[in-house]
Amino acid sequence: MKAFDCAIIGAGPAGMSAAIELAQAGADVVVLDRADRAGGQIYRSAADSPLPDAAHLGPDYAAGADLITRFEQSGATHLAGADVWHLGDDGRILFSYQGETRELHCREMLLCPGAMERPMPIPGWTLPGVMTAGAAQVMLKSDAVVADGAVFAGSGPLLYLIVAQYLRLGVQVAALVDTTPRKHFFDAAPLMPRALQQLGNLRKGLSLLREIRASGVATYRYAENLEVIGDNRATGLRFTASGQQQEVSADTVFLHHGVQPNLNMSRAMGLAHHWNSAQMCWQVTVDVFGQSSVPHVSVGGDGAGIIGADGARAAGRVAAQNILFRLGRISQADRDQRVRADLNGLSALKPFRRFIDYLYRPTEALRLPRDAETLVCRCEEQSLGDLRKGFEHGARDPNALKSLTRCGMGPCQGRQCGHVVAGLLAQWRAESPEEVGYYRLRSPQRLLTLDELGRYDTVQAEAAE
Repeated sequence: MKAFDCAIIGAGPAGMSAAIELAQAGADVVVLDRADRAGGQIYRSAADSPLPDAAHLGPDYAAGADLITRFEQSGATHLAGADVWHLGDDGRILFSYQGETRELHCREMLLCPGAMERPMPIPGWTLPGVMTAGAAQVMLKSDAVVADGAVFAGSGPLLYLIVAQYLRLGVQVAALVDTTPRKHFFDAAPLMPRALQQLGNLRKGLSLLREIRASGVATYRYAENLEVIGDNRATGLRFTASGQQQEVSADTVFLHHGVQPNLNMSRAMGLAHHWNSAQMCWQVTVDVFGQSSVPHVSVGGDGAGIIGADGARAAGRVAAQNILFRLGRISQADRDQRVRADLNGLSALKPFRRFIDYLYRPTEALRLPRDAETLVCRCEEQSLGDLRKGFEHGARDPNALKSLTRCGMGPCQGRQCGHVVAGLLAQWRAESPEEVGYYRLRSPQRLLTLDELGRYDTVQAEAAE
């Protein structure tokens, strides 16, 4: 079987940018992505938006169309609809494609799994009608579907962006419930002078807030004690703001308080990880080139730590040049010269990123559940009370708790509950999440049918479709 020089998992900003660099250098590169078209979450449908005027989504989204076009014309092999479920130490990759199991081999791997939204396990968060702000964007970008009269709750740039996009499209928004604590503004203030080096990014954020304020939509600041109202489905949101209890009626509630790296692939491969105390999440440990603890595996974009779309594109290009060096196609001196501008750009983003991390740091009240009946593991329907009982019966780490309660054994394999479980155990043990650890993950990374496993084929660099 002829191996690819490099296999890239994920066709978001980092994956596409890396593929363009590698293909232009003459490398045999294949990009595996579960979506039907490249773009990732940020640039989803940017090249073929179903909206009559995609300009309502902003210039950053429009910039994704050019990247997608350049990627599709780069000569890289792109397998859309390929759902990777095994990554081997020997360069072997197994994935589902068109109802069959496919196998390929590669000399280098670049994981670009992107980010996922942080769960907000407040009372009622599992009721029908409750979704994430990211889900609102998926519906809007993929199918031009909106939820009229929804309430948006949480904090952070993505939340404000989707509210602004709704308002530009003339969609009614019931309320914006902003949970950013007053204290966070004071905590982040000392970081503002250095963040001003990224004045353009600051202006974007301030512009969104001004746009929302000018619209007249009801906005509640410093909100606490959030609770989704409803018995069989969501009927609104109850919370406290300015010392008074408030209630907003809505059939749809969108929640958001930040994103975190999607770790399942890197965890299943056994890559080294560390706890990021600023972003309150685990992330894979990589060097400046995206090189992980396993020699032939690199990680790029938000999958290696939240850096945003521009940062992800730069990180993808940097990882690609390092892979070309590892493949023996360029010298170390060439690599260092080619990545200098992008590394400088990524370094310049760090003060702004740090400011954002402090300002929108997820509060414990929204990061961890408080009500014993609140579900933590949606797949196995395990509540906070169930997990507490498991802890009291001797489960002191995530894997022991999984064994006792089945929390994390469902179809999502802990993607939703992993950080919450680590946070709860850290709280109960009075230790840091890094001391507590994370789930031990293995392949396959998704549910498979026997019929799919029985249909097996290989993909080779010289015969890739």
